[in-house]
Amino acid sequence: MELCLRHNDPTQTLLMTPDGIVMYQVNTAPGQTTISRFENHAQRLSTGRVSCVVGEVDSSRLRLHDNEIPIDIVMVSGAEDIENVDRPWTFNGPDDKPYTWQILFRSPVLFVSDNAPVPLARYRQAKLGIISRSRRAFLEIFPAGINVIDFIVVTFVSYAKHHWLNEPHHESNPPAI
Repeated sequence: MELCLRHNDPTQTLLMTPDGIVMYQVNTAPGQTTISRFENHAQRLSTGRVSCVVGEVDSSRLRLHDNEIPIDIVMVSGAEDIENVDRPWTFNGPDDKPYTWQILFRSPVLFVSDNAPVPLARYRQAKLGIISRSRRAFLEIFPAGINVIDFIVVTFVSYAKHHWLNEPHHESNPPAI
């Protein structure tokens, strides 16, 4: 499954299917980012799609709204002190399994590290189409991650906001002149 980013900023965008159906909205206000999912309301078919908040990200925590009980995700190891530009972000998910966002071949990839690392999702940057075909940026959800899409989207936004977009070598951060 692919979720295309309407704008190339993962912290302020719409995520939609390749057919153009909006699935998630990411809004960043000063101090907090809110991730909402659009879904069909089962009892009221005439109301169309309804937005529900699935996660919140601020400077000190990540909160996943799942089944009426908010779950705070805490970073286990990450590596604020390491100088590695491709530093991973490891955390325990709501199922107490270790998950890791890591840069592989210039793309962030989410792994669940149960017994052997299993990839759940990958972010692919937009292409301008100068050498190859142009494409929008998208979050690719692998079959192993289909059942945890909300979790993947919320942790991706948090990773982009705190660990990936803040790095000086990232293409979204132009050098000061």
